[in-house]
Amino acid sequence: MCQRHKPPQEIGANGPPSIRYGTGREKLRLAITWVRMVCSVTRVLHNLHKSNRRATPFFFGPGTLWRTWGTRPVLIRIYCWNLLLSILLLLAPLTLAGQTTQSALTSALQGTPAVGLVVDVPTGRQLAVVKATNERHAPGSILKPLFLAAALEQHEVQPETTVFCRRSLHISDGPREWNLACTHPQSEVAFAAKEALAYSCNRYFAELADRIPPAQAAAILAHYGLGPAPVPRNREQKELLVLGVAGISVSPAQMAFAYRKLALALDQAKAPAVRQGLRDSVSYGMAHNAAVPGMEIAGKTGTADGAEGQSHGWFAGTGYLDHEQVVIVIYLPHGNGADAARLAHDFFLAARAPAPESARSLTVELFSTRTVKTLTATPLGQGALPQVEWAPDGLRLSWGSKRKQLSLSGSFRMQAGAGDAQEISAAGRWTITWQRDGLRVLLTLPSESYVIAALNGEAAPDEPMASLKAMAISIRTFALANASRHNAEGFGLCDSTHCQALRLGNARPEVVRAVRETAGETLWFGGQRAHVYYTQHCGGRSEAGDDVWPAEHASYLAGNHADPYCLRRSPAEWHARIDLGRLSGIFRGQGWQTPSPISAIRVTRRSASGRAELLEVTGQGAPAELSASSFRFAVDRALGWNQMRSDWYTVSVSGVALEMKGRGYGHGVGLCQAGAYQMAAEGHSDTEILSFYFPGAAAGITPAGDGWRRVAGVGWTLLTTGPASALAGEGNAAWAKAQSLLRPPGGSPAPIVEELPSTELFRQTTGEPGWMLASTRGSSVFLQPAAVRRNHGGTEALLLHEFLHVLVEQQAGEQAPLWLREGLVETLATPGKDDSQFRGAMPAKELDAALAHPADAAASRQAHQVAAGMAALLCSRYGRAAVRDFLRHGVPSDVLKRLPTFGDASAAPNGGAGS
Repeated sequence: MCQRHKPPQEIGANGPPSIRYGTGREKLRLAITWVRMVCSVTRVLHNLHKSNRRATPFFFGPGTLWRTWGTRPVLIRIYCWNLLLSILLLLAPLTLAGQTTQSALTSALQGTPAVGLVVDVPTGRQLAVVKATNERHAPGSILKPLFLAAALEQHEVQPETTVFCRRSLHISDGPREWNLACTHPQSEVAFAAKEALAYSCNRYFAELADRIPPAQAAAILAHYGLGPAPVPRNREQKELLVLGVAGISVSPAQMAFAYRKLALALDQAKAPAVRQGLRDSVSYGMAHNAAVPGMEIAGKTGTADGAEGQSHGWFAGTGYLDHEQVVIVIYLPHGNGADAARLAHDFFLAARAPAPESARSLTVELFSTRTVKTLTATPLGQGALPQVEWAPDGLRLSWGSKRKQLSLSGSFRMQAGAGDAQEISAAGRWTITWQRDGLRVLLTLPSESYVIAALNGEAAPDEPMASLKAMAISIRTFALANASRHNAEGFGLCDSTHCQALRLGNARPEVVRAVRETAGETLWFGGQRAHVYYTQHCGGRSEAGDDVWPAEHASYLAGNHADPYCLRRSPAEWHARIDLGRLSGIFRGQGWQTPSPISAIRVTRRSASGRAELLEVTGQGAPAELSASSFRFAVDRALGWNQMRSDWYTVSVSGVALEMKGRGYGHGVGLCQAGAYQMAAEGHSDTEILSFYFPGAAAGITPAGDGWRRVAGVGWTLLTTGPASALAGEGNAAWAKAQSLLRPPGGSPAPIVEELPSTELFRQTTGEPGWMLASTRGSSVFLQPAAVRRNHGGTEALLLHEFLHVLVEQQAGEQAPLWLREGLVETLATPGKDDSQFRGAMPAKELDAALAHPADAAASRQAHQVAAGMAALLCSRYGRAAVRDFLRHGVPSDVLKRLPTFGDASAAPNGGAGS
């Protein structure tokens, strides 16, 4: 796991879709067109009525209404309803957009003290407001874009002008002092205009203030409607004014006016560095909490102290709703800019149009096919937690308390029941809820982890890689398309075959590889995510989707095409014999009125592929017709789910039993798992498999079909969805340098580098926070998107760091502590530093915990510095050859005792093997 180069961002998962109504101009045009059409139809029917009084018009004009008043009340009412509908249709588009925006802002700020305002940029019309927007407060850093735009326009600074930042900044004005140290993650770096804005570098803007004349500083504020502001009397007052911490107070309404004016100027191609800096601020900078994948949002955060010394936060920026630009300003009392940005994120999430998701969190009901009365939760690697038992009035915990719901987070083994206990092991957010009939167990986990669990349950033990990948894409498509299937019940998916059966826990490496190498890919057709089904064995001919589900008319599910592949794998023939008396009992249990005793059952209708659709039951009493699928489910429910394997069969009565001979396993729609296996065994790719079973549909991360490409590097492999030339060259250089620093052991697998196209997919694939730039698992390296890496030191140094992780992990033994593995990578990656340049100390267990699960980027940085210091100290004292031996066999206890952090050898992780 690498945490050296990390952007300070944590992009949330995509939210639920909202109803959209098109742009304002489109709404008005549609409404006017509709009213004109209504009037035209009214005139036509009116004339028809005059020419033929026997005709019954649906719409009446005013003349007809007058002539028929009192004689045709039904037609009068129809006309009145028509007139009212026309008026509503004309007015609705003018209000729906505002209502949607207002509801989104109200929802985002609900339960908070925040003040919010949304304004339409082209018209200046207020679209939404929450609480009073005229109270004034210190603005903090949200003034920076205004001063930067003015300074660039007046050529007092150039876009490429850089300022060296050492973070610290102290300003004194009279008796008061301000400590305004920068909080961005970079230190000792030179920022140009757009980077300084993205990272809100106080040092840069203090020097910018020095270039602006005092009177002009006040004039800039007045230009944006923020005056009158006093002219600063000295340099310090001017710096404090530009930084927004003293000398001025503003209201949310004023800031909305100011940012609208700025947006109009930026739309005219003025100050492109400001435009890009505001975008970068949301993309990876200090306003990253406002980011929503797939939305173009630009903005700035601000934090300042109020009169009582308590801090408050701001977010001011722009975004697009239905292709129309809006300004949003949020003021949050008793908070900070990062919190205000999160509220802006929530607003845009609620207000945006639906967008395809390549990854998201999924909530699954576990143990969905059984009633759970007792549950034992055991944290993996630790002792058991107390039991949770169902009681008539709530959850009974073994320590004595009762509650209606219990929430847990992390990796657990859940054991349901006692004698025939069922166990599930998984990581995620757990919710155990009391219900009248038992316990409900919900697990929220990343979609990529869900795909691994489903593929782990569906794939054959020797499944080839190509069919594993095809199945992974199919499973992911179904999961994301049906993520809200059980929303009415309080969760998204279940763990039974009603959705997709899961096998949580450890998965074999081939399954994990197939999921990772198809990360985010789903099937698309006509710009929409496809409806995907799969079956165990189609018997040699696929079934049409609408023959099983009448509403399923997709052309790629037309079915009735021959499948020679599955028949080459196995004939999939089956036989069943069912006692007629037992069959009568099953029918009675279903409440069906059928003859009894039964003398015969025959198929009266088949689908185009030959599968049974309708059955006739004859015997004593009136004949009865049954749906073939209902018949199969009733029999399998009563006698076992493998009694009748499909609806493709012949049937006859032999003595007192029903004889059935069939072929195929499952409904036969979509991807045939047996056929996919055989296609892969014969050398077909996952793309060819999916094209055969879903003709016309295409795999991709988005509807554009941007799937994964494999590019061969020198000794390593790149998986990417974008251009590869630059990354391949940087990777070749990094891999060569890594091998020169640490020779790889013989027979080691070559690294595979996967460049994820979005931060959310990076999070879902790796389970790491969005502020990490990369993550390494074994020989697999996962990278954030190029745009994120580009703003944080580039790629070659990052890849060197990750390739060193690959080499270190290949040589590390079970006794090698995490701090040594991480610290050795840091030391090798920065050979110019000695142990004196790595500072800090931390107990061993605390250090390993901080490295494995850092609370944030700062904690991760500190832990890695401590680990690097210890590794550098070992190298300087014992030499690299000895340290490589420590890596293989563990650090001897006497060596640990001599390290300043680990004076107590008993605190060393893994017991200090080798002593």
